[in-house]
Amino acid sequence: MLPMRVALSVLLLASALSACTPAPVSTANSAEAPARATAIAWRQGDVDDAFAEAADSGKPVLLYWGAVWCPPCNQLKAGLFKDPAFIALTGKFVPVYLDGDEEGAQAWGERFGVRGYPTLIVLDPERNEITRVAGGNDAAELTRALTLAAGRRSAVAATLATALATPDRLAAEDWQVLGDYGWEVDANRLAGDRKTAEVLRQLARTAPDAALKRRFALLALATAEKQDAPPTEVRELLQAVLAQPAEVRRNRELLGYAGAQLVKQASAGPATSNTLGQQLLVALERADAERGDRADDALSRALTEVSLARQQQPKGALPAALVDRVKQRAAAADAAATDAHARQATISSAVYALRQVGDDAGAESLLLAELKRSEQPYYYMPELAELAEQRGDTAGALEWLKRAYDGAQGPATRVQWGVLYVEGLLKLAPDDAPRIEQATASLIAELEAQPSGYHQRTRQRFERLAGQLKAWSGKHQGAETLARLQQRMQQACGEQVDGACKNWLS
Repeated sequence: MLPMRVALSVLLLASALSACTPAPVSTANSAEAPARATAIAWRQGDVDDAFAEAADSGKPVLLYWGAVWCPPCNQLKAGLFKDPAFIALTGKFVPVYLDGDEEGAQAWGERFGVRGYPTLIVLDPERNEITRVAGGNDAAELTRALTLAAGRRSAVAATLATALATPDRLAAEDWQVLGDYGWEVDANRLAGDRKTAEVLRQLARTAPDAALKRRFALLALATAEKQDAPPTEVRELLQAVLAQPAEVRRNRELLGYAGAQLVKQASAGPATSNTLGQQLLVALERADAERGDRADDALSRALTEVSLARQQQPKGALPAALVDRVKQRAAAADAAATDAHARQATISSAVYALRQVGDDAGAESLLLAELKRSEQPYYYMPELAELAEQRGDTAGALEWLKRAYDGAQGPATRVQWGVLYVEGLLKLAPDDAPRIEQATASLIAELEAQPSGYHQRTRQRFERLAGQLKAWSGKHQGAETLARLQQRMQQACGEQVDGACKNWLS
């Protein structure tokens, strides 16, 4: 995981959306005006047909990669995807929704190098990538980026190659595409053999305007594996961005998630850290006020404040006023989330916030209440398992993990939650080899039912589990168990199209 990964949380549309609204149709008879679409005309998982239509129409494909349980995906559904202006914008594309649990979805995700949910990728009819954006970015920024992409046919890889080799040849629009690009969700796909942070640092040096230079520099810090930038350089960059409200809005998600860490990198001592931290909080509050002063934004700012406070006093108790503020904002965010999509997008953040200030009882109460309301209750059960484990209730923790696996829906999702259950057994019941073997064999049976399922997230989770099983075997004499599981996997791999899973546990 990247050390300062940009959070994926989607916000309300700002003024940029209105700029995307098509001009009114001029007609003598208003009855002849075409009806305005009230929903995005997604092609559900029909990727090949979407490209066929794109070839006929000349429109680019807008591929949306998501999952029903994913919080930022649900924030998209609760807000942006319902906005009439954004719906109208999608008419310039062939829009296709690829749910991670649909047949063949993980193979498509691997082919397009999708890193996480939600991601939106724009491709030309020949399947060349025009751009991609993280679906959790600010809704106005997301809309602006897709509006720009709708009229382009240049592959982003070619744009980047020009920027790196002959930057003076790039037009302003080309630079804008690179600045909008979802570097945090491309799994180093665009950078190729070079590290993403290295590429971003070069772009920061050659970009034609100061705001873009700072944008690339912030992204470089967020994606760097090792944080070695001089404190003075980070401090000057951070102060310059915070002084520009437009840049704060554009980088709102990055500053919210990674801002406290940036303050730490930029600080020469407690006094500097406190001053920079206050500047960050003031800038975030101003940006949030301009986009509606939402309850979830207020909660996000409180979490940034918690991170800053812990940097000032790593071992000290948080100020009581701050703890109360977090609790109040978690309650406000809970109350403001009134429909199913909004709640799926909000509750995890509220629970995380409560746990950050030590209110595990409040977090558990919120989770238990949500189980009765949510259409995906399994999503919250691993968190309940963690709370049970933390108070020493091993049996309760494993029961929550099993319930989550039993209730999970969709092939890729069932593998993901099943792996969590087996990992829980390895950690909390390592001497129960029969139970570990049975649960892992059940997971393999899930895979066997997916002829092309061993890709992307599913493959990554099986590979992670393999490493943990090997470590468990070395400590608990599990060689015979692993041999049987490997044999079972070999049988299951006979049904896989490419047989890529045959090396599992080898």
